[in-house]
Amino acid sequence: MARTFLIIVCIFLLSGCTLFESFSKGEKVAQAGKAVLYKSDVKKVVPPGVSGQDSLNLLRQYIDSWALKQLMLEKAEEQLPKAEKDVARELEEYRLQLLVYRYENKFIEERLDTLISSGQLEEYYNSYPDNFITRNGVVKARLIKIHNSSPNVQIIKNLALKRDEDSMAELDELAYNSAYVYKNYNGEWTDLQEIAREMDENLEQLQELLGKSLTVEKKDSSLTRILQVTEYIRPGEISPFEYNAGRIREIILSKRKQELISKLQKDILNEALDNRNFKIITENDKAAN
Repeated sequence: MARTFLIIVCIFLLSGCTLFESFSKGEKVAQAGKAVLYKSDVKKVVPPGVSGQDSLNLLRQYIDSWALKQLMLEKAEEQLPKAEKDVARELEEYRLQLLVYRYENKFIEERLDTLISSGQLEEYYNSYPDNFITRNGVVKARLIKIHNSSPNVQIIKNLALKRDEDSMAELDELAYNSAYVYKNYNGEWTDLQEIAREMDENLEQLQELLGKSLTVEKKDSSLTRILQVTEYIRPGEISPFEYNAGRIREIILSKRKQELISKLQKDILNEALDNRNFKIITENDKAAN
């Protein structure tokens, strides 16, 4: 395979032509076992405008991948018993599943009502509260990473301990202008696992720390990380509606899709029964024949 590719490259370099114009002698590009790769097969591999070394690299990757598949197939044909090489049933089953899947998707796309009101979302949330119990905990918070050498470290630490509106505004401004990283999670509820990653902290350890104080500090050799939690839903409690609204929407849509599919299947069976296109053959039917 490497020798074949080397010949291709040499032709390309000596001719001064474009890559595919270099296949001047016949249409064959490569051969692996009994399989042959033709110019028309590889012409689509390199996008327009790609030339030189980039096109050669793309071509090499494609030829290597193609050859490996052919050689693996050849080995499989040689080594597998006849029964294991008969894949007609599997292929037919896959074809059946694929066609049914495509038809169902088309049927759903044409009929699915995607309009879901806030009232419907809230109704579902209130009906199934146990489905929204948080495992990790969710928070609204500010997360600040600041270099230890910053003159504002202590000021920010002090402000993070406060909760009044003026202190929060001052903290936002100071953190925005002087912190290495400043993330304000107060706009939406966030899973505590994501916060733990940002804090470079173990989730269970962070949960324990928040049980003692809603302001957490962690310092290493270069950075001080400060987490100020303004709202906290603890593990085992029901997470807020706002946190789950998107998930609830997907649940309702999934339920509507399943209802459409169930109706489709029922209608198809009933239609077939009405048209005598489907019947269960009983012992009496067999005796009559």
